[in-house]
Amino acid sequence: MSFIKKVLSSNITKLLFGIFFFIALVLVGNTTYAKTNNGGEDIVGTWQGIVDGNRGEGGLIYRLEFNPKGTVTIIKQFGKGQITEKKSWKRDEDKIIINSNINDNITELDNGTLRVIDEKTIGYENGFYKTEFKQHNSVLSVFHWFAALTGLMILNELFRRKKWAAIGFFFVLPIVMIPLWASNGVTYWFKWVKVYSAVAGSVWFTLVRFTKLGRKNAAKMVAALILSANITEAVIQDFSMGNLPNILNGIAGILSIATLFYGWKEIGPDDSKEKDMVWNKMSLFWIIAYDVWNWAFVYLNFPGSASLQFIVIMSCTIPAIFIKKGTWLQARAFTLAAWFMYYFTFPRFTESVELLVPRKTSFMLAIAILSITLNLIYTFISIKRYTDSKKDTPEVSV
Repeated sequence: MSFIKKVLSSNITKLLFGIFFFIALVLVGNTTYAKTNNGGEDIVGTWQGIVDGNRGEGGLIYRLEFNPKGTVTIIKQFGKGQITEKKSWKRDEDKIIINSNINDNITELDNGTLRVIDEKTIGYENGFYKTEFKQHNSVLSVFHWFAALTGLMILNELFRRKKWAAIGFFFVLPIVMIPLWASNGVTYWFKWVKVYSAVAGSVWFTLVRFTKLGRKNAAKMVAALILSANITEAVIQDFSMGNLPNILNGIAGILSIATLFYGWKEIGPDDSKEKDMVWNKMSLFWIIAYDVWNWAFVYLNFPGSASLQFIVIMSCTIPAIFIKKGTWLQARAFTLAAWFMYYFTFPRFTESVELLVPRKTSFMLAIAILSITLNLIYTFISIKRYTDSKKDTPEVSV
């Protein structure tokens, strides 16, 4: 704890923001440089990108491994599974032409337009579906995975300890960044709903911590309802997919909502210097069941986001267990909002550094079964707790 306090001292905080700002400038600078060099070098190597699907499709991730001998191996992960196919390719000026074999399933890249924008970007468009493929580096991806986990945990501690940081990040930045986010090509409805619902949660929790709202039961109920709404958004998405694992996980999400509200009247700021919004009666079992459900949801609906969403989930659970108990809901809002704000600022970069999680029908079903099983167990625990409390309540004679 003393180490964390030192890291979050005012001078170090300024340094961290300076480093973050510098990295952002480097990323933007690289993008600007690349766009002034049309044509670029040979495209041999590994490229990766995520395509937002229509409602009911979730997200699709493609990894293209171009071979100098004129073959390309394409890995496609989508709602129902994963397909890997080998095809032929050639380059005609700035266009890339891919030719599938008879009976191949991944034919949309043949029919769409693949164009080399610069040495670091391949644009793809096929009607509604469009994205930009970026070069994938596995070493950078692993480094980014750990850096994102560390960064989110540091930001969570910063928002806990510095009121001005929470206000600036969640009250001001989401408004200032709208023009940039709108121009970055993120089209899927769920992602837009998620970023602003997470930001709204962070705003509300900050108000609960530092204003008189924290004393009102209505404000406490709203805090719990924000999490409930967050789960409901995902349940709607799960059911829109229509696959058996999605339906099972959607039911698990409903059970998670049904068992959520235990002890909600005790939500509120504590007496610490940080004025953390705590929910002491939120069970660790419920949190674990939620974490499994949430990762299953991302894995089933947005396979290209599964690896990084795992660390987003861990970035709030670890602090709630090992740094300060009772702060999970607050940490969940802070880290989820911070992650989506980062993603909306650099969507193509984050998509290019995603690590592919193996995707098989058996595992998809297994993770959904685990999700619904854990939530069913907690539902039975909740029912028993409720019935036991009724038995312990003395009858009042009339």
